[in-house]
Amino acid sequence: MNAAELQQALFRQVKESLAPHLSLAEELAALLGVSTDSAYRRIRGEKPLDLGELAVITRKFRLSVDGLIGQHAGGFLFQGPFVDGKEFTFTAWLNSLNRHLEEAANGKDTTFIFQSKDIPLFHHFSSPELSIFKFFFWRKTILQEDGPDLQALNLSIRDEALLALGKKTYLTYCRMPSVEIWNAEGMSSTLRQISYYRATGVFRKEEDAQLLFDCCVDLLGHLELQAEHGLKFLPGDRPEEGTARYQLFHNEVLLGDNAIYIDNGQRRIVFLNHTGVHYLGTTDARFVEHTKRSLENIMRRSTPISGSGEKERKRFFNALRADIDVRRR
Repeated sequence: MNAAELQQALFRQVKESLAPHLSLAEELAALLGVSTDSAYRRIRGEKPLDLGELAVITRKFRLSVDGLIGQHAGGFLFQGPFVDGKEFTFTAWLNSLNRHLEEAANGKDTTFIFQSKDIPLFHHFSSPELSIFKFFFWRKTILQEDGPDLQALNLSIRDEALLALGKKTYLTYCRMPSVEIWNAEGMSSTLRQISYYRATGVFRKEEDAQLLFDCCVDLLGHLELQAEHGLKFLPGDRPEEGTARYQLFHNEVLLGDNAIYIDNGQRRIVFLNHTGVHYLGTTDARFVEHTKRSLENIMRRSTPISGSGEKERKRFFNALRADIDVRRR
C-alpha cells in the first residue's frame, strides 16, 4: 500500500468515527484551517498530509498510524488503559465502562453480544451488596490496591458514589437489547470469590457471606424471569412490551474468554477482557467481522433458553442455584 492509499485508509477510519450528519471534508477543513476543496484533495490522497497535520488528525480522532500500517502486515490495533490508581483510577474505569455502554445504547438498532465465562458484570450492579463485594474483590485481589477500607469486608460500609456509578452502568445496560451466551459455570467465578474470602477470613462476619449467597439466588431469579419474557426490566418491576429485548443462550462446549461485540449503527467494536477487570477494544474491520462470525457460530451451536425453551431454561437455572446451595454450607 502506497502513501496515498494509506492516507485514504486513514480518512475512511475518520469517517467511521463521525456522526452520520457530519461532513468529513467540513470537519477536516475546520480542524486543519484549510478550505473545503483542500480538505477534499487530502481525503482523496491527491495532497499528502504533512507530519503536523497527521499528528493533529490522529490525536483528534484517537487513531494510530502504526495500527493502520499494521493492519496490512497481519497485525491488529487494540486500545485500553490499565487501572493504576493514579492517571486511571477504579472510578475512572467505571466511568469508562458506562461511557462505552452509553455509546452503544444511544445507537439505532444496536447489536450487543456478550460471550461470558461469568455472569456479565453489569448484572452484579443491580444489587448494592453484590456491587460492594465485586468492587472490594476487584480492588483488593485483582488490582492489589491497599488501604484501610480494604483490610476486611463489611457490607454495611457503603461507598455511595461508587454504588451510584455502578447502578448507572446497570441502568444503561438495561436500555439496550442484548444477547448473552453463558455456560454452566456462569455463577462459579463469583461463588468461588465468596468462598475464598470466607476461607481466608476477609469477611468481618459470616452473615455477610450468607447475605451474598442470598443475593446471588435473587439475581438468578430475576435473570430467569427476564429470560422467560425475553425482555429486560428492573428487579421488582413487571416486564412491559417496548422494553429492550433479552436473549440468553446456553453453550456447553464452545465458550471461550469474555468478549463483547457491539454494532450501534455507526461503528462496530469488539472488547476483550484480560487480567480480571481490564478490557482491550478494537475497531479493526477484519477482527470485528471475524468475532461477529465466531459468535454467530457459537449461538448456532448453543441452546436458546429465553422466550421459549422452558424446560432447558429451568434446568439451567436450577443447576446454578444448586451450586450456590453447595458452596454456602
